[in-house]
Amino acid sequence: MLGWVTAHIPRDFMDAAIAYFDAYPLAALAAGLAGLVAAAVVAHWITIEVLLRTIRRGLARAGLDQVGESLRPVSVRLARIVPTLILYQGVQAVPHLPPAVVLVTRNVAAAFMILTLVMTITAALTLVNAVYSRRPEAASRPIKGYIQVVKIALFALGGILILSALVDRSPLLLLSGLGAMAAILMLVFKDTILSLVASVQLTSNDMLRVGDWIEMPELNADGDVIDIALHTVKVQNWDK
Repeated sequence: MLGWVTAHIPRDFMDAAIAYFDAYPLAALAAGLAGLVAAAVVAHWITIEVLLRTIRRGLARAGLDQVGESLRPVSVRLARIVPTLILYQGVQAVPHLPPAVVLVTRNVAAAFMILTLVMTITAALTLVNAVYSRRPEAASRPIKGYIQVVKIALFALGGILILSALVDRSPLLLLSGLGAMAAILMLVFKDTILSLVASVQLTSNDMLRVGDWIEMPELNADGDVIDIALHTVKVQNWDK
């Protein structure tokens, strides 16, 4: 594409443009930044409005329109990686841009891509839980608590990778420092660990299901169980 454009631009115009940008570095910098931002915006529009919409139309024609709508939050978040990747790779080609600015931009773009990937995976896990909750066995064996544990692990790992990308250091250096923080982490996530153990016991022993009626006068709970999560069990009282 670039070769075709270059071949159809008059040589005199190209020479004049090169001479102008050589004489005015700030103009070359502004033009490079504008072109990079425009390329990222166009790539994001193509990904959202053309590619993803075409995929959803194909699923609708195949009778899977509900699948396309369910995957929409996942696909939209994943599409944000495309313009960020263009910024990550293209910032090096902007003329007269200070190396420090290039490094910071690439680090921030890398951190944003990691965050976007983590958010995409968590959205996919939420979709998995929503699909599983429609199955008959979901009332007796909910997986919401396990999915929440996986999300916590993903956010912890993503936080380490994002921090390593921002400071431009290997994540292994940050992980090696976590050994000294093990006691603090155990204290911070004590309730989460205890809740996970309790959730496993409830599920394995089939002690509580969604739809059961329970009474706990000390907590003013008297009604149906409507949700079993990692840290909470939601009860809707008989009077709503």
